[in-house]
Amino acid sequence: MSISPSARPRSLLARRFFVLSSGLLAAAVLIAMAGIRWLSHSPSDRSIMPIAFWISTVFLLAGSVTLQRAAWLVRVQQLESFRRWLVVSLTSGTLFVGIQICGLWRLTQNQTRPGQSLPDSAETGANALVAMFAGLHGVHFVIALLFVAWITVNAFANRYDHEYSSGVTFCAWFWHTLGIVWMMILGLFAAGALTGFEAISVPDPNVGHVSNAPIFWPT
Repeated sequence: MSISPSARPRSLLARRFFVLSSGLLAAAVLIAMAGIRWLSHSPSDRSIMPIAFWISTVFLLAGSVTLQRAAWLVRVQQLESFRRWLVVSLTSGTLFVGIQICGLWRLTQNQTRPGQSLPDSAETGANALVAMFAGLHGVHFVIALLFVAWITVNAFANRYDHEYSSGVTFCAWFWHTLGIVWMMILGLFAAGALTGFEAISVPDPNVGHVSNAPIFWPT
């Protein structure tokens, strides 16, 4: 007697989840490496919004829409479409993570003067704040991406239907929350650019000279 798809052992689902999540993270790293190569240019001595952040925001919002649609489709028992939209959400999330890594690398480069591997000073303005918050946001988004991967594995094992879909709904709202937080981070960056609180530099005491990079004080 064959075992129904819904009765698949969790160990099999765990193995599939491990393979899928490893592949997604590897793809994100490759996307980041390609983005760093194609979008790289000379470091700036002031805070500039990396173009990678604008691109990644599009994928974040797209994934929010597709995941919400997937959550609706499973509630109305359109399971084939539900699985397809989950795959689209996974793709958007992977692209977001990869391009976001590229943007964070660019922010780090903005704190390093041309020809140097380490910064002369530590930035405490908007550039540093955005880098910190974006990094924390990225860690949480990787967790969200793994949630979607786990849901996708279970979806293809026929473990969701209109009566059992709370995990999909929770994952969708987690994604939406991270989207809202990301928009707030972009708002912080924009506020820093408008007010001039962009790059207050604190000289490194271990360096024998002070950086010639301009210091932008709050106005």
